[in-house]
Amino acid sequence: MAYVTALALAALVAAVCFLEPGSTPFLPPCLFHLLTGFYCPGCGSTRMMYFLVHGHPYLAFRQNPLALLTLPGVLYGLGRQILAHPRSLRFRVHPGWVTAFLVVVVLFTVLRNIPYAPFSALAPGGIPAQIGAQGEARGFAVQAVSRAEIQPPAPSL
Repeated sequence: MAYVTALALAALVAAVCFLEPGSTPFLPPCLFHLLTGFYCPGCGSTRMMYFLVHGHPYLAFRQNPLALLTLPGVLYGLGRQILAHPRSLRFRVHPGWVTAFLVVVVLFTVLRNIPYAPFSALAPGGIPAQIGAQGEARGFAVQAVSRAEIQPPAPSL
C-alpha cells in the first residue's frame, strides 16, 4: 500500500509540474464540492501541490493549510514504510493519535465552510468573508488574483 500511495503522490507532483489545475480534465475538480457546495478537507490540495511545486509556499498554504502542514508527516511515514526492512514493516500509530487527527480534520472541515472571517481564510484560496458570503469567487479563479499579487506588473511605455 505504501508503494501505491508513493506512486500516486509522485504522479500528482509530476502532473502539477506541467498541468495547471482547473485547466485540464486530468486534474478534475472535487466531486464533493460540486455535489454539495461545501469544501471537503482535501479541497485545494491539488492547487496546494501546484503552488508548492512551483515555489510559492504562501499560496500553497492559502489553498489547504491542513494538507500542507501534514505533508511532512505523510512523506516521513511513506519513507519509513518503503525503506523499512521487510520483516520490520510493522509501523503502527497509536489509536489516540488517529482519533486526534480525525477530530482535527472534522473541525477543519466545519470551520473552512463558515463564510465569515476569520474562518473564510481556511477555504481554498483564503477567500475573504464578503466574497465567500456572496459566493462570487470560488476555487481557482481566486488564485489568478493571488498570483497577480506576487508578480509585478509589466512596465508600460
